[in-house]
Amino acid sequence: MNTRKFDLRAQKTSFLKGIVEAPASKSYTIRALLCASLDGKAAIFNPLYSRDTLAAITSLRKFGASIKSKGNKLLIKGFNGIPLLKSGRINVGESGTLLRLLLPIAALGKGKFLVEGEGTLLQRTNRPIAEALLSLGVDIQGKDQEFRLPIIIKGKGGIEGGEVKVSAKISSQAISSLLMVSPLARKDVTILIKDEVVSKPYIDITLDVLKQAGIKVKREGYTRFLIKSGQCFKFRENFTIGGDYSSAAFLIVAACLISSDVVITNMVKDKQGDRKIIDILNSMGAKIKHSNNRVHIKGPFELKGRDINCADTPDLVPILAVAGCFAKGKTRIVNIGHLAHKESNRILTPASELRKLGVDIEAGKDSLVIKESVLKPAEVSSCNDHRIAMALVVAGLTVGGVTIKNAGAISKSYPHFVMDMRSLGARLVVKKKS
Repeated sequence: MNTRKFDLRAQKTSFLKGIVEAPASKSYTIRALLCASLDGKAAIFNPLYSRDTLAAITSLRKFGASIKSKGNKLLIKGFNGIPLLKSGRINVGESGTLLRLLLPIAALGKGKFLVEGEGTLLQRTNRPIAEALLSLGVDIQGKDQEFRLPIIIKGKGGIEGGEVKVSAKISSQAISSLLMVSPLARKDVTILIKDEVVSKPYIDITLDVLKQAGIKVKREGYTRFLIKSGQCFKFRENFTIGGDYSSAAFLIVAACLISSDVVITNMVKDKQGDRKIIDILNSMGAKIKHSNNRVHIKGPFELKGRDINCADTPDLVPILAVAGCFAKGKTRIVNIGHLAHKESNRILTPASELRKLGVDIEAGKDSLVIKESVLKPAEVSSCNDHRIAMALVVAGLTVGGVTIKNAGAISKSYPHFVMDMRSLGARLVVKKKS
């Protein structure tokens, strides 16, 4: 399913059984694509093909990178640190990650770059990365003071470098974007974090990809990063992308709530913060086994509510909210104020849609509180948010008779979600829209 124009009808499913390979990590795929395109050559094995990663490939080709698909790998030849834009316009689709990571790369080129996007991305702030780039001398203009799209960058053929202060209380993407482009700056770059840092594991993913590309970064926790200029991107060996824990979380929770015998493969223990989904669910009463890159779930489990800190695992919030609906007692998901700035407001949106199913849920500025509930059939909406859509599918399979409108948003990160769930026995009916 790679079109967004369909609804899904989730019927009550009594048993899930089988083996499914987790989709490749979106975070690793996009970062590997960008690093390989900046300089040198690389072969990326097992990349994710989704709307976001395809937008990355299209954008990087316009910048001058050669990216060829051959079997289960991408062969990439970079543009040697100087984008040679073949078109003055770049469309990043609905990918906030791609947008923030791409802006400093555009500044390496010469000429006027117009960066556009689609959907809810048009409403999201880009102020942290824009302010950081301004302090480095980059000529960048946005639609308003929040630097919403469209954004214009007038490239001067490089970034000067030096010391830059960055805000990371909304997203860690500005830090990742600067880390990736800093080796190509004219002078050494020191990145100083001026406030709290959310989503720390995504910085770790960026550093992991940079390390495998031969880039050295000195760091002091999450407060200071030093990157020497003049470094070259050179992947020492073929780069293989492991499975995406953010996407696999929906399969895992479904198997915890429904009678099941499910194995998910390609679950490599890398730097993804959403690996915590297994520990979180086990602490709630599940007995999930994770060994030899395989996750084995034999559900259902009697889950118990608990407090969950999702400051560093924002993508888990929608599916953990669903898990909380079936857990005895109260589940509190806290430190999630930054989720108001995602594809949808991921505090208010899951609360609104789950209430339609009869869930007792309260949304605060920085938290969700969910009580064990008896769900009922209803029509709900993805609100054009891929993770909301998949979470609602899991809820629907447990109660039956749930229609998820605009479920095609799923293709943003997990195009084969419906096919994989059906292969396990999930009763899902696709209703295509004209």
